[in-house]
Amino acid sequence: MDDNQSTAGAASPIEGIQIIRADQEHAVDVLRLLKGAAQWMLSCGIKQWNPEQFTEQAIAGYFVDRQVYLAVDGTEAVGMFTLQFSDLQYWGDLNDESYAYLHRLAVDVTRRGQGLGEAMLQFAVRQARVLGCKALRFDTVAHNIKLNRYYQGLGFHYKGTRDMGAGRLVNLYEHFEQARGHAKVLLRYISPADFEQLKRWSPSAEYLKQWAGPSFRYPLDEEQLKHYIEGSNHSAESESLIYSAVHSATGQVIGHISLSAIDRENHSARISRVMVDPEFQGRGAGTAMVKEVLRISFDALRLHRISLGVFEYNTAALKIYEACGFRREGNKRESALFNGQYVDCIELSLLDREWRGDAT
Repeated sequence: MDDNQSTAGAASPIEGIQIIRADQEHAVDVLRLLKGAAQWMLSCGIKQWNPEQFTEQAIAGYFVDRQVYLAVDGTEAVGMFTLQFSDLQYWGDLNDESYAYLHRLAVDVTRRGQGLGEAMLQFAVRQARVLGCKALRFDTVAHNIKLNRYYQGLGFHYKGTRDMGAGRLVNLYEHFEQARGHAKVLLRYISPADFEQLKRWSPSAEYLKQWAGPSFRYPLDEEQLKHYIEGSNHSAESESLIYSAVHSATGQVIGHISLSAIDRENHSARISRVMVDPEFQGRGAGTAMVKEVLRISFDALRLHRISLGVFEYNTAALKIYEACGFRREGNKRESALFNGQYVDCIELSLLDREWRGDAT
């Protein structure tokens, strides 16, 4: 790591904001921003930071063991974050000193909602590359689904969950680009804002059954979808992780996929309810979605077996699954009725060792 490769006074995507490498002279600004952020969290009932943990002595240590960055508007410090190059405490056996680890991301309470947090994260991603690191990593509280969803939408990929003791779980994230040839698709936890898309993709009972099986009844409505996501997306506890697929360039929701029946004792789960917006079918989005769910399953959740079922006539879906490494196990004969005819459901599965042998 070349500590001299720092960016000073770099412009952010927000007009008038510069991001600079801070030094000890900025300690007062750092202390003010962190205490203000901690006080705001407490006022919102967010148990993450406490104002008392930020002392002059603690801040002085930041300038010794990490790099400190400030977002400044003119002469006013309005945001901050730090970078360090090892994080054994949070990453444990995944710790790797060739990565940059972000901590203490804070925005002045008067500047919240202006995109400053995103701008600093984007800067940190670029700065990690400038410093010669493989990528940027960070952790966030696992129970805050909205916050995790926000980071996922910015291109950060879930790498696992760590138990920090006293019931405190943190999710680990890493920013990396998808492999060349893959559609530029991000998986982001579903929210009620995505419900309209799912309803639009279900214009008939037959089509709804094709992508969701018997789990929904036609017509698909708000009540069913609220019940569907209830209790989901707690990475270390839920039986299902439910995602919307987002086009990374436009932010448009273009698909849906879920990892269900998560069995943490037997290390297995099932991919289900897979749908790609008809306008994006045939462009690689389905393959990208499945590959990312497999990465989450085997790499982050450390599962052993993933299964799924696909109706025999859905040859396009079958081709995607087999291209991703799934192997046929057998047929559920005449398991569903479509247009007056019974059809088989083909059962497929993939094991962790098979996935790792194919992973590139």
